[in-house]
Amino acid sequence: MPLTFPPTRARASGFSLVEVLVAMFVVAMGILALAGLLQASTRYAKMSELRSNATLLANDIADRMRANAVGAQLGVLGYDSTGKAFPTTVAAPHLACTSEAPCDPTDLARADMADWTARVRATLPKGSAWIQFRAGKAPAPDSLDVWVGWADPLTLAPGISTDRSGTECPPGWKAAEPSVRCVYLQVTP
Repeated sequence: MPLTFPPTRARASGFSLVEVLVAMFVVAMGILALAGLLQASTRYAKMSELRSNATLLANDIADRMRANAVGAQLGVLGYDSTGKAFPTTVAAPHLACTSEAPCDPTDLARADMADWTARVRATLPKGSAWIQFRAGKAPAPDSLDVWVGWADPLTLAPGISTDRSGTECPPGWKAAEPSVRCVYLQVTP
């Protein structure tokens, strides 16, 4: 006699609706996380670009000061900027120094400041500059403090400071613009 087995229930194959919904939820959360990561990386890339530009501008004026060491040591008559508000104004235009019309150190400093402050304003959002002469006490040499500042266009909301924004800035700038960011450089001519 042949063996017979009792009829068994056919096993269901495939996925249930609940399993599909859970899988879709997990994939959706992953996509949202990637979108947030993309937004953050874009923000930090822009902040890095602005900081790099500000550093290049600070090094540019430092090179100009070292090339005109006499003008750098003149204080207010040289590279020391007097407009300390944020955003600062562009220095008054000055005639260019040429071989036909040479400049003394004061004129060269003013021409440098006019060119440089215009570049700071054009390169950075609300680009501002603060340069302060510090007379050295022997044996320390004279120096100039250079701050290049800008308003961070990617601040999350007006009036809300992010991270350490403004901690490297001169006094008063943080109060005038909560989203201010700065690069500081000390120059010895």
